[in-house]
Amino acid sequence: MTDDPRQPWFPIRTKRLLLREARLSDYDDIHAYAVDADVVRYMDWGPNTPEVTAQALGGWVAMSAQWPRDEVNLVVELSETGRAIGAIRLSIQSKADRTADFGYTLNKDYWRRGLATEAASAIIETAFTTLGLHRVYATCDVRNAASYKVMEKLGMRREGTLLKNHEVRGRWRDTHVYALLAQEWAARRAESV
Repeated sequence: MTDDPRQPWFPIRTKRLLLREARLSDYDDIHAYAVDADVVRYMDWGPNTPEVTAQALGGWVAMSAQWPRDEVNLVVELSETGRAIGAIRLSIQSKADRTADFGYTLNKDYWRRGLATEAASAIIETAFTTLGLHRVYATCDVRNAASYKVMEKLGMRREGTLLKNHEVRGRWRDTHVYALLAQEWAARRAESV
């Protein structure tokens, strides 16, 4: 794991993004995408009421006072504007097996620009190089082609499909599971050099 578990491994800067802890002042930006039916179509939450967004944001801000912790929710901020355009989460699922899962959401005004891939790549890089994890995985509704295409761009492989495993808004959904091992990530990085 990290050299000093007392120190957070974020914020993370990428070419166009800052992945950072949430602030109460992010409310308007977060609610703008959390209320959007297109954004939450394949999520197990939303569209949010103002109260639900405030409660979620308040929870993230409260969690920021705790360290260390196994789940980290970060705001995806567009560096150019300082606007919160989404969120990304990394959750340690097994310390013994050094395994975590992650998930992401972006405001639809920022789709198809490679920003989800950029944010997720930074989280995966941190998971393997800074946190010393062995395996990361992510899931998505089988109908969410945009999400699993991001995972495939990252070199993740589809390990399987869980049938009717999750009830969302009164309907059972099927879920794809994608994963990546630290050695696979390292090999991809070596190939790109």
